[in-house]
Amino acid sequence: MPQHIQESDFIMVEEGFAARDLMGEIINHVSKTEDRDAFFVADLGDVVKKHIRFLKALPRVKPFYAVKCNSSMGVVQTLAELGAGFDCASKTEIELVQSIGVTPENIIYANPCKQISQIKYAAKNGVQLMTFDNEVELSKVSRNHQNAKMVLRIATDDSMSSACPQCEVWCSPKIM
Repeated sequence: MPQHIQESDFIMVEEGFAARDLMGEIINHVSKTEDRDAFFVADLGDVVKKHIRFLKALPRVKPFYAVKCNSSMGVVQTLAELGAGFDCASKTEIELVQSIGVTPENIIYANPCKQISQIKYAAKNGVQLMTFDNEVELSKVSRNHQNAKMVLRIATDDSMSSACPQCEVWCSPKIM
């Protein structure tokens, strides 16, 4: 991957440092300046631990992280460096993950109702893996992306299932 996580992109904190303390420091600093940008606080170490736990529990399954759940650069870059795949629902999300060096083989275009222009964009940028859940979507993709590899989505009744432990990290895991 051409880009790697740079320590300068983040505020690193010592073990035991409370997120509340960090937010207090940031808010205090920002209140003294004209800089009023939003900020995001995340424990990327926890993302790493959960990714590793997922891989240990399901060693033959490649997780595809749903970018729409949280597209913050820290989370996306961390998962990219760990070798995760990415579930993208738009051209913007495909552009984001490819801008940090994610290869097309690690992207699934998973919008249930894809725009033709975005199907063509995916094709032009090497993204072949796509989802479909009906004949109309399958036909639309086949007419606009000759090299697409399709994954059938199957809706099931999961009302009787227990909570999925991966869901705290993966909004919508894809199994290949």
